[in-house]
Amino acid sequence: MQTVERVVINASPAAIWQVLADVERWPTWTPTVLNVEPLTRDGFRIGAKYRVTQPRLRPGVYEVTERVPHQAFTWVQKAPGATMIADHRLTASDGSGTEVELSFSTEGLLGAILGSMNAKTIADYVKTEAKSLKQHCEMLAAKTA
Repeated sequence: MQTVERVVINASPAAIWQVLADVERWPTWTPTVLNVEPLTRDGFRIGAKYRVTQPRLRPGVYEVTERVPHQAFTWVQKAPGATMIADHRLTASDGSGTEVELSFSTEGLLGAILGSMNAKTIADYVKTEAKSLKQHCEMLAAKTA
């Protein structure tokens, strides 16, 4: 199962990255995240782990598996029989802002079951996160303009 949402944000990749990479502050701009607690030291890096609490879902531990500043990051939650993958991609557009692609996918037998059971919630959350990120980043860009 995979859910993908794309949005163009009128802000630079660097400005959007600053918001995305500050995962502990996500609850301040999106209603889909209640708390992000770091479980490792040394900040947002490959191998960093965070406990993420979301409405209507059990808290999960996500590990950063990819981090390319101003371009992309991926974090993954693993459980026996299930892998949940949240991917965040930034692509600069020609003068029209930055295209952001947010995706969430599940793998494994249990992952397929969980993905099916929660498909509507997952799709709603990915869509809400894209919309909330756009609003927040464009508000910040307007303040600095």
